[in-house]
Amino acid sequence: MKKSFTRIGVAVTAAAVLTLVTACSGGGAGASNDADTIVLQTNWTSAGTESKPLHAAIEKFTKETGIKVKTLENGDDLNQVYETSLLAGEEADVLLVGLLEKQLDWVKTGAVVPVDKYLTDWGIDKAVPKDAVADWTDSDGALRGFPYAGFTWPWWYNTAVFEQAGVAIPKTTDDLIAAMPALKAAGFGGVAIGGNDWSGQKIFLQIIQSYLKPAETEKLFQKGGYCDNADAMKGVELFTKLRDAGVFVDGVEGLSADQASALYQTGKAAIAPMGSWSYNSTEEALANTTTLGGFPAVAGGTFEQPTAYHGSTSAGWWISPNGEKKIDNVEKFVKFMYSPETVQSMIEGGIDIVTTQKVDVSNVKAPLVAQAFSKLPDAVDFAVMPDLFIPADVSNPMYRATSIAYTAGNDAQLICKTVDDVYAAAAN
Repeated sequence: MKKSFTRIGVAVTAAAVLTLVTACSGGGAGASNDADTIVLQTNWTSAGTESKPLHAAIEKFTKETGIKVKTLENGDDLNQVYETSLLAGEEADVLLVGLLEKQLDWVKTGAVVPVDKYLTDWGIDKAVPKDAVADWTDSDGALRGFPYAGFTWPWWYNTAVFEQAGVAIPKTTDDLIAAMPALKAAGFGGVAIGGNDWSGQKIFLQIIQSYLKPAETEKLFQKGGYCDNADAMKGVELFTKLRDAGVFVDGVEGLSADQASALYQTGKAAIAPMGSWSYNSTEEALANTTTLGGFPAVAGGTFEQPTAYHGSTSAGWWISPNGEKKIDNVEKFVKFMYSPETVQSMIEGGIDIVTTQKVDVSNVKAPLVAQAFSKLPDAVDFAVMPDLFIPADVSNPMYRATSIAYTAGNDAQLICKTVDDVYAAAAN
């Protein structure tokens, strides 16, 4: 998914055994001929909150093993920088980056090596959920990389706002509609979402799958045919009903994800679907009055509980052809990053690690991170996340197509046709 979705320093002294190189956006990668140095390339940057626990873990690894780690940070330019260095045979040994866009085909093109055999040989299969492994396996059955950082994408409810308006947090869509007059009378907007970008697309697709079985949803996302699917159309009709009932904030059709987030973060909106990438950046006072939940349940729908998104694709460990030449040290590094102690430290640092181990949240300082691990999984059903199913040449054009759904006056038939037209155009 779009990476307003990772957004998650460390002091490096001259005596530190960790070698840290920061390549600014557009900077180059660099191979190392030193067998005791691993070159790590990542789109996690020192400006993000992911950086601190990552580099602390790397420093500890070097201290324990003597293996140095040279880190290259490339942000959103990582694909281009990595592929350029690969052509010269100077690529990094290991990458920490998400599963999206060009990376989906990296094993097929030889840009990285499949890690299937290493998954079991190194015991990583015991540390990673099976559904995450399935997400990272390509259509040829090759495991692209080791899943590491995931995400949750719940709906945030400001309990202080609801208390001030004198209404309860909605459990059903009928409750949601009924709460709007009181919230607006108290001076608050309803649901804030970026109706004009990727975030609005994801929430539109979350709502319209309310009457679909997961397997049917996956097929719909892959092939299109929204207008011809009766249950999908029931979901589109539900969306327009909510829109016309004033559930979304005023002007939602023109908002970006950042603008919508700001409405919630400043107390102007009572509800916002926002992901785990926002947990750490939320002020403590607001975090303490926020309840994480989901899109309210629908009468007669597929899901018994409110729905939220989650996934395992935010970041994983990839091995390059150069990295396979240093496979013994790469093995030590990857196994260290999946050790229970390291996983716990990363979670305490605010990173949503994909793990099978029991997580202790008692030392997690960020309230929303703790809530996401302890309470959220039992409070929601997880809907089908579109990103692994919608074709790449459909996804971006669909942002524009689904934006019309947020505009009053556009009916369900126009909305579904506009979306189906995107699939048809991509097929030609």
